[in-house]
Amino acid sequence: MIDNCTRQWKYGVGFLTVSFLLTTACNWPPGGTGSGTGGTSGGGTSGGSTATPSVSASLLEQLALERINRARLKPAAEATAAGIAIDEGIPGLLNTTPKQPIALNEQLNTAATAHSQDMLDQNYFAHDTPGGVTPFDRITSAGYVFTSAGENLAWRGTTGALDQAATIELQHDDLFVDSGVADRGHRVTMLNNTYREVGIGILQGNYTQSGTLFDSLMQTQDYGLSTSNNTFVLGVVYNDANSNGQYDYGEGVASTTVTLGSTAKATNTGGGYSFEVITAGTYTLSFDGGPSQSILITDGAPNIKIDYVSSATLVVNLGVGALP
Repeated sequence: MIDNCTRQWKYGVGFLTVSFLLTTACNWPPGGTGSGTGGTSGGGTSGGSTATPSVSASLLEQLALERINRARLKPAAEATAAGIAIDEGIPGLLNTTPKQPIALNEQLNTAATAHSQDMLDQNYFAHDTPGGVTPFDRITSAGYVFTSAGENLAWRGTTGALDQAATIELQHDDLFVDSGVADRGHRVTMLNNTYREVGIGILQGNYTQSGTLFDSLMQTQDYGLSTSNNTFVLGVVYNDANSNGQYDYGEGVASTTVTLGSTAKATNTGGGYSFEVITAGTYTLSFDGGPSQSILITDGAPNIKIDYVSSATLVVNLGVGALP
């Protein structure tokens, strides 16, 4: 288990910003059974399907997910942008090979959100609660049956005006760069190719540190691999309003119908969607009468991320996935 903490004090005009980071990661032996939170099987696209809601995420949580997946799919570019080598601080322990994208999970979301709220309510910043409840206790209590799991935490706050989107971008950089953490545990957890799913809980509230009250964003990321080990097809529908080639805060398109095989999902508030594929086969993914993509899913295949951008373009992020 990794349990590290670093803090950065950054001074600006009239306010103080603080960042704390923690991580813990643990791999447990396989055991038990589990089937995740839904799925699809068979092939072909059904007409007139009723779309069910995708796993929920706020605009900030979808932004955090997109940044995690940006780092996982293009580790070399992420490291270059951060001004570090991918294995900075941990020579040879990380490489630039793309990692499978990671899908939101409702149960992990529940665990992550509850922990962020508890830290604000009880004014602490730690993986274990004051009562001794661990991340793995919380994940299990939420109903997620896992073979491996990990957690990253980030907090930033200000005595001035909090810019939510900018704070999430900074928290992502904090976790990826992991400055001052001997084993770079946050970056290692974020880029762990074992994980298929994540829950993200981001909440704003008051947090007191060293006698100072901060308007803060508390973020919990709970990563997991379930015992079912099924493949996910995931992505985001967004309008690239600033034409920078990536998803940014507020660009997601909610309530877009996305269909995989015979299952239809409506994108969440941030434009995200995901499907758990229980049965191997060839599937057609389509977007609200727009473009479609044929996908071959084999048993144990890595997750695949396909984004629909500006009502025109499909961006396929295979990681190490496969198309027919």
